[in-house]
Amino acid sequence: MNIHEYQAKQLFREYAIPVPEGYPAFDLKDVEQIMEEHFPEGKVVVKAQVQTGSRGKAGGILLAENKEEAVNAAKELFGKTLYTKQSGPEGKLIRKLYIEKQTPHEKEYYLSLLIDNKLGKCVFIASKEGGMEIEEVAEKKPEAILRMPVELKEGVDMEAASALAGKLGFTDETADDFITILKQMFQLFVERDCSLVEVNPLSVCNEKPICLDAKVSFDSGALFRQPLNMELRDILEENPLEAEASDEGMSYVSLGGNIGCICNGAGLGMSTMDTINYTGGKPANFLDLGGSVDDVRANKAFKLLIREKGIKGVIINIFGGIARTNLIAKGITEAIMETGYQGPVVCRIEGNGDAEAHEYIANCKGNIYPASSCIEACEKMRELLKEDC
Repeated sequence: MNIHEYQAKQLFREYAIPVPEGYPAFDLKDVEQIMEEHFPEGKVVVKAQVQTGSRGKAGGILLAENKEEAVNAAKELFGKTLYTKQSGPEGKLIRKLYIEKQTPHEKEYYLSLLIDNKLGKCVFIASKEGGMEIEEVAEKKPEAILRMPVELKEGVDMEAASALAGKLGFTDETADDFITILKQMFQLFVERDCSLVEVNPLSVCNEKPICLDAKVSFDSGALFRQPLNMELRDILEENPLEAEASDEGMSYVSLGGNIGCICNGAGLGMSTMDTINYTGGKPANFLDLGGSVDDVRANKAFKLLIREKGIKGVIINIFGGIARTNLIAKGITEAIMETGYQGPVVCRIEGNGDAEAHEYIANCKGNIYPASSCIEACEKMRELLKEDC
């Protein structure tokens, strides 16, 4: 789960990680009040608060030298749709701004903390090439990317942290402050169940490191034990279908293809998407019904799926161990009849209750076809769609 920059910086403040003074604004009155009360001298940065990278390149970050310029910048940004590499073709609507004090700085660094699944450890990623997209740096200058693994129980190793500070070029005056930032970032990462804590750029102002940007993502699988994290959720920034599925206990990810995919289990879902690709199709989504699925959830899942733009057909791939496939088939076939969906639906259903499940499929009046295997289902869909694949 992602949060906004202003929320991430508030977390940084709580963990004593240095950030410039700044305040969120939700309308023009907020901007005027912030300028009058906190920045009467002017010189602020007006930042669009949307959950996407490359905001500056897309025109979402503007400098203002006084109150009038700040208000004009806010008028330009509020209600604007920002298009970036990460936003997708639909872009991101700007509903919130962050008014922050301009901070003159001497050097920009990149710093992040994430989990390296291959190592099974937390890893700091750092570079002297701050202010740029880290993917671009990694591609053009892989030698500029520095890594520092951290043992979860031991925390930040002082010797390794000092070595990292030296490689980045921090002076004796700034190295200790940089190491403190590393330690506080790690504490935030662990205590709030983060999947990413990123600063780009980390800069030096008056011989003090300071975080000019902040990005925090939480582990969605740990939200059940992090009620404070849930309070930071901005549902308007999420894909509506993904958010709705999450609220119903399902996992949904839009992928932009034309073949919808409903499965029970992440592994089955991923293998189904692979098979769709292998047979020449394009998966439109990943939809995992979850473990305790019944006819009600299956019904909701199908109705949610067909609202995805570009869907030409749907593949149902279900294996019932604990899950009762007859209930899943009941919910899906009822959804087909209730919605009058006319696209082709190919079902491969096996396991607990599959005899009754196949009866539901046979008796459904929709454009529905049985299949005995995943690859047969995908090949059948390819044949049915023909020119649409």
